[in-house]
Amino acid sequence: MSATPLAYVDGAFVPAADACLPIEDLGLQRGYGIFDYLRVSGSVPLFLDDHLDRFLRSADIMRLPLAHDRQGLESIIHEVIDSEALTVSGIRILLTGGPSSDGYTISSPRLAVIRQPLSAPPGQLPATGIGLCSYGYQRQLSSVKTTDYLMAVWLQPWLKERGGDDILYHDGGLVRECPRSNVFLVDEVGFLVTPKDGMLPGITRKQVLAVAERIGIPSVQREVRLEELHRAREVFITSSTRRIVPVRQIDDHILSAPGPVTQMLWDAFLAHEQAYLRAHAR
Repeated sequence: MSATPLAYVDGAFVPAADACLPIEDLGLQRGYGIFDYLRVSGSVPLFLDDHLDRFLRSADIMRLPLAHDRQGLESIIHEVIDSEALTVSGIRILLTGGPSSDGYTISSPRLAVIRQPLSAPPGQLPATGIGLCSYGYQRQLSSVKTTDYLMAVWLQPWLKERGGDDILYHDGGLVRECPRSNVFLVDEVGFLVTPKDGMLPGITRKQVLAVAERIGIPSVQREVRLEELHRAREVFITSSTRRIVPVRQIDDHILSAPGPVTQMLWDAFLAHEQAYLRAHAR
């Protein structure tokens, strides 16, 4: 273990406190970049293969060539993790457009891998849900985890004024996602439903769908309209840092939270996560 926490930036391991990117980078000049973020428990990065799949797919879509193959990325991530002992943390993998002579042309993308302290997610399903405020917005290149969170940051005062906890994006009444989470509902007949298109396919979303199938909860990925959430039996969101979070209110509509299906999925997901940690212990 290193005496100093390390980050990886543009080909070199450096003290984490010194990690930086030059101001001519396209990531700063034009906001052109991608990232992925995963939770680390002790020394184990959770669902690493899925995160790397998404990161590499995003890089390909964004035309950002990587100097490292998958094995090289894994090695960098583990070296950064091993440089500091933390019980719970997050790893941010960042790939920017790099320097550009004309401010538009991609030449040499820059890779950075940074470890950050992170609060542990709750050990049990939150007893009270969160409130969502719906807003009409469709992210561009929605299947890519880009660094563009302009709308989410800009809407924070609006969200605070309305007393909400998070934003729910919809496009013409079609539910998409929250800025950092995917959305699920349990419909009137007990099906687990999540939007199929127009959003980022989350890693926890993928795991929850797999867990639901394993424990016999029928699920479907399809078009979801905003009014369906208003009459749903249960609604919850999923993310890598918070697992599953029940929703108690959407705009002026009050929901039952948490519900029995949400609780079943929480219990099964927690067992699934613990099994993953045991299988990947280092």
